[in-house]
Amino acid sequence: ICCLDESSSTAGERAAWGKAVAMILLEIAESEGRKFALIHFSGRDHFKTDVFLPKEYTVEDKLRAAETFLNGGTDFSAPLCEALRLMEEGFDNADVVFITDGECILPSENIAQLREEQSARRFTITGILLDQGNEGMDFSLRAFCQNIYRTSELAGDTIIQSLLENRI
Repeated sequence: ICCLDESSSTAGERAAWGKAVAMILLEIAESEGRKFALIHFSGRDHFKTDVFLPKEYTVEDKLRAAETFLNGGTDFSAPLCEALRLMEEGFDNADVVFITDGECILPSENIAQLREEQSARRFTITGILLDQGNEGMDFSLRAFCQNIYRTSELAGDTIIQSLLENRI
């Protein structure tokens, strides 16, 4: 499950980079015959979920997902709740990749719920921080991500390789 920040603060190069990572993860899932979900998110309760089931989607479906951009503010609660919902409805053994520029704080009640769910379902959340030109914003991800990769420190192919090695 990939949560992709599409708030106005990610517009431009950050949005392009985030979409590229999401589409690469989709290609990997496709090549392995696995389900994939892309949760586009921005402001409070403003999200869109694209579900890709093996052999049940087209190139047009992928293009439509790649062309989506929600704009607006940033809220981490809705996409994480949506990821949990997907896990309850058939995305068993799914890990989460959370791509954002980090400009949001997750409320403590959501963090507590995530920790409880992580303990029960045994999944990880890997954060990819789109922080080129604004290094140091990982404070908002540290509370709920087990691994954090920064685009200011690593090249895109290095991050993807690390994700693959860690079973995402």
